[in-house]
Amino acid sequence: MLFGACYVALDWASSIYPLGPFNITPWNPPPALSIVWMLLGGLRYAPVVFAAILVGDVLIRDAPGGLQLSIVTSLVLAAGYTGIAAALRLRFQFYGRLHDTRQLWIFIAVTAVGSAIIGAFYVGVLWAAGFRVGGSFIAGAFQFWLGDTVGVLVTAPLLMVAADPAGRQHLIQSWRKPETALQFVTLVGLVFFMFQSGGEPQQYFYLLFLPLIWIASRSGLSGAAAASGVVQVGVVLGAQVGALQSLAVVELQALVSALTLTGLALGIIVDERARAVEDLKRSLRLAAAGEMAGAIAHEINQPLAALHNYGSACQIMLRRGEDAVPHSELNATIGKMIQESRRAAEVVGRLRDFFRAGTLRLEPVKVGKLLESTRAVAEKLNPSGDVTFRVDGDDGTRTLLVDRVQIELVLRNLIANAFEAVAGLPPGKKGVTVSTRMLKERRIVFRIADTGEGVSPLTRQRLFEPFSTNKATGMGIGLSICRAIAEAHGGSLAATDSRHGEFDLVLPTEAADE
Repeated sequence: MLFGACYVALDWASSIYPLGPFNITPWNPPPALSIVWMLLGGLRYAPVVFAAILVGDVLIRDAPGGLQLSIVTSLVLAAGYTGIAAALRLRFQFYGRLHDTRQLWIFIAVTAVGSAIIGAFYVGVLWAAGFRVGGSFIAGAFQFWLGDTVGVLVTAPLLMVAADPAGRQHLIQSWRKPETALQFVTLVGLVFFMFQSGGEPQQYFYLLFLPLIWIASRSGLSGAAAASGVVQVGVVLGAQVGALQSLAVVELQALVSALTLTGLALGIIVDERARAVEDLKRSLRLAAAGEMAGAIAHEINQPLAALHNYGSACQIMLRRGEDAVPHSELNATIGKMIQESRRAAEVVGRLRDFFRAGTLRLEPVKVGKLLESTRAVAEKLNPSGDVTFRVDGDDGTRTLLVDRVQIELVLRNLIANAFEAVAGLPPGKKGVTVSTRMLKERRIVFRIADTGEGVSPLTRQRLFEPFSTNKATGMGIGLSICRAIAEAHGGSLAATDSRHGEFDLVLPTEAADE
């Protein structure tokens, strides 16, 4: 019942400048309602569509060719709209939601071709019954095709947005913004100016592209569909009030179709870009989670080892009995276990905070302490000892104000990359060096150098971009995260122009901020 009432209401509202008694108009939105309804609900509603078309023909046009002809033409229209819906659902797996440009162009192509076929059959039936609509078969078929195509292009996307919970919510949220109100006020104002300027409305139609592009670029498909609907309603009202010639209305509808195609295409592209950005953010979060997992596994290895040793010691003490081991010694060992567990929890928390929100927990850290951690990393990466690892620090007593866990993560990543760079070299030529030296403005540079082939100028330009990697199993986010950590500390990370691999990590000393 609701569908039938809406169909008849749209059929009545679209009766502008009809061609002949059969109401072939340059704007015909009811097919859009029929097609979208069958796309969403299924082809089983085809009989209901036929009944609605027949009722509209009888109530609005009084069945000008008689009831028998109305039944035949209603069957032609219902079969045609069902055919379009079937082609979209069965052939192209399209179920009433425009998500990408491919779906958009498929929808446009199937609608345009289907409307042309329906128009040819519909007007052919009328001509066979002796009704010469439009003066010529081509004129009648063209106006039918234009009316159905424009009606579907303008109305169907708006119906799809309204039927889609996400699209509907996006449209509602857009209307809560003052910018959206300004956009549509501008659009309505230009439509009013177009019809009240004193000239031909189509002469100023190009002005409508400006607010449409503005709306589509900010609100995507939902905004573009709403804007196209506003323009269509404005053209219909303007044509009624301005008493335009039929040819001018047809020309305006052709312009409306061009405007609608532009808006829908731009809106779809904007939505695709927004989804791509969200997918990239999710990928980065997953990649960051992987980096965090690796960093946590490395950093809590020592606390876990210590917990294991202290736990074993407690077991030994308990086996010796209360008389052999003083309570104070047992309590001290348990206290160390608690201290190590707190240290492990702190490591996990600090890395999690950075990967979530870039939070830093600054503390004074000696340069020498960081250099010691690089030696520990190198020992784990170089169990065979075939890589010559050297630490050359000119002043290990300098103090940095940094998040120790995060900076150790950066150094570990750079050293691991250096070891990978020399892995394919012959024995005796594998070397990795970590050196430090003071710079001006109380900054210190950690240089991680290797004897590998180095980084080419072309690769260097994209080296710190997310997902830029030449590793078969790498995700290409390690260096981008390392640079983010360095910059969050007020420092920098860069690959130097050298024949071998060299990375400079620059950090401010504690005195630099005093």
